[in-house]
This record gives sequence, structure tokens and C-alpha cells, in this order.
Amino acid sequence: MYQSPVAAIAELIANAWDADAKSVRIKLPTGLSGNAEIVIEDSGHGMTFQECQDMYLDIGRNRRTGANGEKSRQGRPVLGRKGIGKFAGFGIAKTLEVDTSTETERTVFMLELDNLRSDQYVSTSDKAIPCSRHEPRSEPGTIVTLKSLTLKSTPNPQRFSRSMARRFLINQTADDFRVTVNDSPLPDGNDLMGAEFDFPNDYESDEMPAGLEVRDHIGYEQLGDHEIGWRIRFTHKPIDMEELRGISVFCGIKVAQTPFFFNLSGGLDGQHGQQYVSGWVSADYVDRFQSDAITTERQRINWELPQCESLEAWGQAKVKSLLHIWKRRRAEEKIKQITGRIADFSERLERLETTERRTVTRALEKLASIETLSNQQFNDLSSGVLTAWEDGKLRELIRTVSEQECMDEQAMLSLLAESHVLNALHVAEVVNAKLEIIQSLRERIEKSELENSIRDHLAENPWLLSPEWETFKKERSLGHIVAEAAENAGLADEEGGRKRLDLVLSSGNRLLVVELMRPDLTADRDHIDRYSTYIDILRDKMSVNSGLGFKTVTGLLIADKLDRKSGMKQALERLENDGMKALEWRQTATAMTRAMS
Repeated sequence: MYQSPVAAIAELIANAWDADAKSVRIKLPTGLSGNAEIVIEDSGHGMTFQECQDMYLDIGRNRRTGANGEKSRQGRPVLGRKGIGKFAGFGIAKTLEVDTSTETERTVFMLELDNLRSDQYVSTSDKAIPCSRHEPRSEPGTIVTLKSLTLKSTPNPQRFSRSMARRFLINQTADDFRVTVNDSPLPDGNDLMGAEFDFPNDYESDEMPAGLEVRDHIGYEQLGDHEIGWRIRFTHKPIDMEELRGISVFCGIKVAQTPFFFNLSGGLDGQHGQQYVSGWVSADYVDRFQSDAITTERQRINWELPQCESLEAWGQAKVKSLLHIWKRRRAEEKIKQITGRIADFSERLERLETTERRTVTRALEKLASIETLSNQQFNDLSSGVLTAWEDGKLRELIRTVSEQECMDEQAMLSLLAESHVLNALHVAEVVNAKLEIIQSLRERIEKSELENSIRDHLAENPWLLSPEWETFKKERSLGHIVAEAAENAGLADEEGGRKRLDLVLSSGNRLLVVELMRPDLTADRDHIDRYSTYIDILRDKMSVNSGLGFKTVTGLLIADKLDRKSGMKQALERLENDGMKALEWRQTATAMTRAMS
């Protein structure tokens, strides 16, 4: 039940609460060497030698049957009940050392999991636990050290603190109880990424439930004879971690039900809003039933119990109500935004007939009700609708949108598909993306960046060379062969001994070798001849090494400019006829841009 550090240590924190501790200090290890330890130190009243023997080591003892009943010595609601949480540390360690002190004495003893599981302990009779130290002591408190850890990875302190905070209502309801992890306090477990709406604070006057009382941002309501407290927030963006979405139920300061939506099924108004919900409900009375309503590891409440039915029904009604409010407010916010946008086009709108203006406005309001559209997406789409109407385009589609009683994502997609708008939008998006890549190449060329920068850009986007190369990928297995061919052709190094940075691409049995000359260098007739020899050598090597799988070798030389002296034109034509090309940088980029446009 306790095979995660959070689950195991949460039980020891609960024990510290029941011992009236005001602080709990947790020390996590930085690694998992043989000496790695996890230390949990609290400032509670501690235990005497006799209390260790009669209470702590009495497995399954219900502490609520003691002299103080369901209250600690100083009046706190007791969390412990089943008498086994004190051994939760064995879920992540094989050895548990207890060092506990009262105002008068100190007791230290060790529990070994392997010994507890050995044959000598398979008995109903009492067994002795060796006490390594028993001496006078004046400072109360308990230190539990987990040794011989069985963890697979070192706990991340930040993630551990966040998860632990979700199990306790320390920051909300326990002013006299402080927990630190590696000397840092636990964060607010409900403060995920900032709240767009925070209930009950953000209720409008006409939304306020009857009987609700708000104190310190927490709502209190009466549920039969019991008072419950709650706070539920909607974040600006969807909560990424699914286990953090939903509403937790707490009894005392400890979680009794991990985040959920009170067992609601689908088909809810504003159901998409569940991705934005994080909250908690405090219902202490659930932990005081005669029959235990909470699972041992405190992950779930038994909602089938008749005593829990009223809380489940309240939770379902609360979730439905808040999702409805969230949906309406999100739509209202988007409508406010589009109203402002329409104001920017007031002169053009005034030229439209009144009925046309109403049609466009209604269409925008329907789009505003689509929950999955972000504000930016809504703004872009609304601007496109206005422009399309002004240009006399998509008018039938816009009228259809305006006449929809209820608009959701699926309805919008269906209408766009019927009007073939999606294909047009996809093509436009692809074109824009490719134009940005071309512009990036132009900038590199104009700055005369070194070949490696341009080469890497082309390797990621081979279609820049020509549409026929779009399926080609960088070929990494021929480095030695290519280098040897360049050396044999007299192209091994450029001036200054700089190494060549050719780009080798492949697709199926086709090989493309691109020689990149720095943008400020000119390719003369001599270089063209050596380049031709270079490709011929590579073709010979591929033909005798059939195992490499390449049947066709094509060459491409890209230079800043080509020497236009007599005879160069004929040389370039022969290259092209033989499956080799020589191009200039700026001409190539300009041609790409024109083709895309």
C-alpha cells in the first residue's frame, strides 16, 4: 500500500500531527548509495519506553479507543485509526529506526523488515524488539530514519513537495503545523498555475448558493448535521497532469479521496472544463463513522455507504453548477474580446446592411461559445470571418454558423469540412511555414554564414534544394567513402586547410551529394571539373559496393556565383545532362520564394 515515498512518508507526517507536533522536517537523500537515508523529524510529545512497548509496537491498535478518544492530548482531531500507518516506511525501506524522546526520557530501537518476516515472528505471542538506548532526555520529539532504501530512483524534492502538499490541507487550515522538505516549506497544493476563477470568492450575487458562508476564501455549507468546507479553482490553461485534475476530499488535514469528480458520468454542460479544475472539500465527519469509510491507504472513500450518499450528491451538484458557470463566463469573455475587435472595423461594418451586421455578430458569438478555442485562436478565427464577409467569401458558411442553436468543436469542424475550408486552411498553413524556412535560408546566405550552418538548415529541409528531394534524409553511413572520393578528386580541403562539409542525403536506393561552397566564394571551370570527377568517383564506389544499396548518385553544387567565362555554359550543360547540377545561392532562394508564392 505504501510503495511510493509520498504515500509512505505521508503516514509518518500524520503520526506527527497526532503527537501534537508543530513542525516536521523531512530530509531526502541526494543519491541511492548503500548509506542513503530518509529522515523524518517531528517536535511532538514523543513516547516513553512503556508507550513504545504498549502502544507503538501493538500492531493494529486503534488509538481512538484511548483516554482522549478522537482527540490528541492538545485537542487535535486524530488522524490515525487502524494502527498500521507507523509501519508505512517499510514500503520503501528495509530498516526503520525510531529515536523518540519525552520531557524525561529517550528511547531508541530498530525494526528490521527481514526479521519481522522471518519464521521466528510468525506467531501470535509477543516478541521482543531490542532497545539500543534508554536514557534521560529533556527535549521531546521523534526522529524516524528509513534505511536500506528500496527505491528505484532518488526522489525529486520539488515534485515530492508538490505531491505531498496535495495530501494535506496544511496551508489552508493548520496554522500551527509546519512541514518542510530539505528545509523548504510545502507549497500550496491547490496553487497549480494561477486561477482564472476562484470559487466561492468569484460567485456573482445571483449565483451564490443558499446557505453558503464565505470565510477566508473558503466556502462553508451545512450538509444535514455536518458542516463542510470547500474551495474550487479553474486555471487559465488545462492542467497537464491528469492526477492533479479534480476535487480532493479531506478529513482533518489529510486526504481521504484523491482528486475526482464525484463519480459523475459524461454529457455534462461545460464538460471540457474538467481539464481546468483543481479543488478540495473538507468533510471531517466522514472519518468518524463507526464503520470505516476510507480505504487503508487513504486514496478513496467508500461512496456506496449510505452515510456518504449526501456528500456525493452535493459534490455532483456543485461540479455541474460550477462547470456551467465556467462555460458561460468563458463565452462572455470571448464575446467581450470580439466586441472590441468589431470596434476596430466599425467603419467597414457601418457600410453593411443591418441584417448583415447581425448575421456576422451572431456567428462570432457562436464561435465564442466553443470551449476548446484559446483566446488567440478565437481572435484569429474571428478576424478571418470578418475579412471573409467583407470580401464576399464564405457568406453561406457564416450564415449557417450564426443560425446554430448550440455550437461546439465538432459542429464547427463539420461545417468547415462541408465547405472545403479545412483543406484551404491546411494548404495556407503549410505554405506559410515553408516561406518562413525559405526566409531563414535567405538570411543565412545574405549574412554569408559558414557552410555548416547552411548545411544543417538544408539537412532539416531538403525540399529547399528542389521539390524532388523532399523525401530525402541525411545519410550518416558514408562519411569515410565521401571524404576519400573528395580527396582523390582534389577537393579534400579548401584554402587554409578547412575541412569540407558536404551534405549527403538518401531516399531508398538514390543518393544525393551536395557540395556547399561558402557564399562568398566563386566556382570556376577548374572547380567544376574537379566536382564532376568527385561525383564520378562516388558512382564507381557505389557500383562496386552493391551492398550499400545505392543505384543512383546525383550531385548538386551550390556556390555564391559561377564564373561566366567562355566555355562555362557548355560545361554546366554537360553536368546537367549527366545528373549533376551547379546552382547559385541567391538565385536558388529567390526561385524557391517565387515558386511558393
